[in-house]
Amino acid sequence: MDSNDVHLTVNIDGIPLFKSSGVQFWPILVKCGHFDPFIAAMFSGKSKPSPLEDYLKDFLTKYKHLKDNGIVYKRQTYTVNIDALICDAPARAYLKCIKGHTSYESCERCIIRGTRVEGRMVFSEQECTSRTDDCFSRVEYKNHQTDASPFIAGGIPCVSSFVLDYMHMVCLGVVRHLLIYLTRGPKICRLSVRQKDLISQKLIALRGRMPSEFARQPHGLREMDRWKATELRQFLLYTGPVVLKTVLSPERYKHFLSLTVAMSILLESDDRIRNAYLQYAHELIKHFVTSCVVLYGKTFPLHEDASHFNCSLNDISCFPFENYLQQIKKHVRSGRNPLEQVTRHLSEIEHSEVKESKMHPKVFISVKERDSRQEDERFAFVRQKNADGTLACQILHQRHTSPLFHQPCSSGLVNIVCIGNGQVRMKDALLREKDLFRKVAYLPQESGGAVLIPLRHGLEHKY
Repeated sequence: MDSNDVHLTVNIDGIPLFKSSGVQFWPILVKCGHFDPFIAAMFSGKSKPSPLEDYLKDFLTKYKHLKDNGIVYKRQTYTVNIDALICDAPARAYLKCIKGHTSYESCERCIIRGTRVEGRMVFSEQECTSRTDDCFSRVEYKNHQTDASPFIAGGIPCVSSFVLDYMHMVCLGVVRHLLIYLTRGPKICRLSVRQKDLISQKLIALRGRMPSEFARQPHGLREMDRWKATELRQFLLYTGPVVLKTVLSPERYKHFLSLTVAMSILLESDDRIRNAYLQYAHELIKHFVTSCVVLYGKTFPLHEDASHFNCSLNDISCFPFENYLQQIKKHVRSGRNPLEQVTRHLSEIEHSEVKESKMHPKVFISVKERDSRQEDERFAFVRQKNADGTLACQILHQRHTSPLFHQPCSSGLVNIVCIGNGQVRMKDALLREKDLFRKVAYLPQESGGAVLIPLRHGLEHKY
């Protein structure tokens, strides 16, 4: 990546302010690298901004100027590019001027007509023609597009640049639906009361065991309807593979793991590792969807975004924007002049004397067992922080562990391993923080020992 390029991601979405009125904000949020998002523009009203052209005009005009002229800083010119627009499905339909996600020809990536099955729009064909940016810009998809999007005139590709966000599609979509079907769905897949209670007991037993990066500790299935997206992500990547292992049938457990492994690959921060298994992740997602097409509808081509943007899905997700939206909402104390309240509060923060750099996400290092860390293919258990900045650790090599599961692949492929409750072969070592790659969740097992699962996300915020 060219060091003279400034790469931006943009999020546009509406957020209701009060339950008693229709007042809502529609901010245009921009994010650069690991920095927190910031507000580029914001609309306040009782409905979504209309006309769309007027709402986006100033933003697109400013972006065109920056794209054409760049930013000059210390005699160095930096080019500016919007790499991705990250929105939920209703916002994408509004901004791209396309039919809503429940329409027959609503698929944003493929030319395909869906069918309605049990009230759901299902796209069951696996091989179909992909949509292109050129055809979209010429408004050739008459059954898909309702008008010419302002982004076309702004020079922003409306097919490849709009991300199919995994927070909404996978966490709030697939994982939530999967749990609904398991807890109160058709008899063919619904779990018994005993099985549901057992899963809840296992989840509650993990409370207090999650590392500091988790804003919420696990809750039982009775509270599932109140789970946030971060809790659904937690279940998919961390707690689910542990608590479902002895409860689900082998076939259904393997089916769940195919999504867990695929998402673990797509969320991998190491470009070399992620790119090496990108095609395998695609095959796993395809297998997952074809096995439950009626339950979940269409294929969600997340592997395309990871490949196109050449990054972890963490870098093109709604999670940081969603957190910032909730922070904006907290600045509104009353229904009188809400836009002015937010502007004033943000101005006070900007001019405050205490400023904290947000370029690098904060990482907690502690001597607690739940806060283990990974160093290459080894696991480091920090036992003591020394005055000279070194960390006294016990090192466990992955070859001295065992897999949590063997299907659809060995869990070691995504560095998920088990350690027994007996004598574990470790050696002492002094490390520095820079030697540690990422944090690992240490989750105890009922049968003894623990499961080690590398963290696939950064610090969560409780909103």
